[in-house]
Amino acid sequence: MKTSGNVLLILISSGFSAFATVYHSDGSAAGIQALHNKALNGDTITLPPGTFTWSRPVRISKAIRLQGAGSGRIIGDTKSFVQVGTGPKTFITTRSGLPIVVGQTLRVAKMPHPPGGGGSESVPPARGTYMEGTVTSYSGTTLEMNITSTAGSGTWTFWWIATQPTTTIVDAYQGNGNSNDPMLKIQQTLSGNAEISGIRFLASTNKSSFVGLFTSAYITPKTLIHDCWFENDGGGAAAIFAASNQGLVWNCSFDDTFSQASVAVVQKWEFGAGDVSWTTNSTMGSDDTNGATNFYVEDCDFHAYLNAFDIDSNTRIVWRHNIDDNSGLGSHGADTGPIGLRHAELYDNELVFDNFGDCNGSTTLPVCGFFWMRGGTGVVTDNILPAISSCAWGNKGNVLFSVLNTRRNSGAYCCWQTYPAPHQVGQGYGVGAVFHAFTATCPPYVGVNFSYFTYTEPVYIWNNTGTGGDTVGLNQDPVDQCGNGQQVANYVQQGRDYIIASKPGYTKFTYPHPLRPSTSPTPTPTPSATPTATPTATPIPSPTPTVSPTPTPLPTASPNGRLKKHPHR
Repeated sequence: MKTSGNVLLILISSGFSAFATVYHSDGSAAGIQALHNKALNGDTITLPPGTFTWSRPVRISKAIRLQGAGSGRIIGDTKSFVQVGTGPKTFITTRSGLPIVVGQTLRVAKMPHPPGGGGSESVPPARGTYMEGTVTSYSGTTLEMNITSTAGSGTWTFWWIATQPTTTIVDAYQGNGNSNDPMLKIQQTLSGNAEISGIRFLASTNKSSFVGLFTSAYITPKTLIHDCWFENDGGGAAAIFAASNQGLVWNCSFDDTFSQASVAVVQKWEFGAGDVSWTTNSTMGSDDTNGATNFYVEDCDFHAYLNAFDIDSNTRIVWRHNIDDNSGLGSHGADTGPIGLRHAELYDNELVFDNFGDCNGSTTLPVCGFFWMRGGTGVVTDNILPAISSCAWGNKGNVLFSVLNTRRNSGAYCCWQTYPAPHQVGQGYGVGAVFHAFTATCPPYVGVNFSYFTYTEPVYIWNNTGTGGDTVGLNQDPVDQCGNGQQVANYVQQGRDYIIASKPGYTKFTYPHPLRPSTSPTPTPTPSATPTATPTATPIPSPTPTVSPTPTPLPTASPNGRLKKHPHR
């Protein structure tokens, strides 16, 4: 038991020490790792203001909090045609009521324009072309600023607007990739929730993910990630990689260079505890008792990603109340991998697609769709989905279905020829599921037992508004590696594998998630950097916050400064 002075702290949750300690770090990877090694479950490690480059990884295996002094956040955008330069500048924001006040320091940075060959960044670069200064006036949608510093040059018509970060971690760790070697690796523990907040993560030609979640158990306390800003650079790494369904992410901004390589959230959980996901009943909506089974992402914004998420083997994701700003969502079935996603819930989100009328594709981003679904089941409802149509890139579908292992010579079930294909769109698990013994014949899974169940569990799509609405399309590989002439239309059919109607008995899970504190964002500390850690005592908050019995109405401009969403209709 730890003590500090004469303060008596009462134990209010099992699995933690009776006294929690706050350690003020110097912000370095080595310093934080050393503090973690001496900390106990329930303790907090703070990072001071400043920018810290991590060229080595940090490994967290305890239920501790890693808390920065503030991440900053993308709060809006503008399509004003403005030249980079100092002095007075006027911007017309695309939405009114943004959390902007006179005297505030903001950065207005260029959004990417379509990348060059090979998925390279646009030139001049987004993010590296910006204007920064103080707000002199803001009324309605008119933002006036006095610009005092700039980078880059030129006149551009598409910008995002952001508040200032206080604590930044630059990812300079050259890891092995998303799946096993992130910069900040969290080994989830039954002892409680690890938590990360108040940090801006910035890529530096990184090969590693910023944050990785790993677990050896199917159900563990969730890792909590909130009030952060993740900036990918197109290096192919993820902002968050999860070999787990045990995550809760909220109040975060994510942005990319439309690199066509980086992803905000990647889930891939196979050959371990996650494999029971495909032999376990659905936990969509209120069936997720206490919100313990699914991975939740809510009240976040995503900018210029080809795929803001890429969900794969055994995934159970809930994506809600987010803004996908010129960003699509992707997935994997039992094709490039052996298993594919289990189920996805996408609701109360808004897709933003900006068409600038440039038929040469110089400004409009090539957004490919809202959600490309390649397996499993789910619900897609109450989203705002515009038609993704431009003279530069043509017409794209909002919800696209594929069964790729019928025409690809890859995956555990390659070159499949009979309906239903294992784990395809519209398949799941439940009472009456039929077992099929199967041994894989395709590399690299030759001789491995991949027995599976068939069980019809359709995808339901309903009540999506906007000019795209409930539009569904089928996406088939143009190349048939197998030569069997299989057609996706024979595998995915309306009324059988997907249904344009509400899902019977479906109720959305409580929003906000019960693990979020009743007031958000969590107050950030203002520690001083100290070479030697100085512990101070602080009480452990209750792990069971007050939960509203009904979903919280959609905010117009929340105090965390996220983009204001249009009200759902």
